Amino acid sequence: VFSFLGPNGSGKSTTVGMILGLVRPTRGRAVAFGSDMAKHPWPALRNIGAVIETPAFYPYLSGYDNLRALAMMLGGISNARIDEVLELVGLRERGRDPYKTYSLGMKQRLGIGSTLLGNPQLIILDEPTNGLDPAGTREVRELIPRLAREGHSVFLCSHLLHEVQAVSD
Repeated sequence: VFSFLGPNGSGKSTTVGMILGLVRPTRGRAVAFGSDMAKHPWPALRNIGAVIETPAFYPYLSGYDNLRALAMMLGGISNARIDEVLELVGLRERGRDPYKTYSLGMKQRLGIGSTLLGNPQLIILDEPTNGLDPAGTREVRELIPRLAREGHSVFLCSHLLHEVQAVSD
C-alpha cells in the first residue's frame, strides 16, 4: 500500500488522471507498466483498476447486477468472479439488494469491487473515504490492507495523514 499524501488542491487527483491517461502532462510523462499513458494507455490499463471520487452505478440494479453489467463490457469475467469480488469487499450478503439502498460505505466498497473484476495488479483509490461516516471509513480502511494481502498493489491518495498512516506499508 503506497500512499500519496497532500493537501486539497495539491495535484493528487491530477496526477492520478495522468497515470490513467485521462490528463496530458504539460511537461514530462506518466509511464505505467512500461506504457506512456498519454500515447498508448491501453496495454497498461488492463493492469489497473481505479476509483476516482464517488463511484456511480445504476440505482435500481443490485450490486451484483451492476457488477455483471460492467463484467459484460469488460468481457471474459464469470459470474463466479463477481461473487468472489462481492465476498472480498464484504457485500456478499447485500449483493442482491438494490444499489439505491446501500449506505455510502457500501457504495464505496462496491466501487472498489468494480476495480477488482479484472484482477488488476494496481488499484488506485483517490480519496476513498471522502464523505463517509466513521463506520464507512472503518470499512474502507479495513479493506485496503486486505487488497494488498490478496496480491494487489494499492496506490492511495489522501489529504488525511492519519488515514494513510493507518493503512500504508
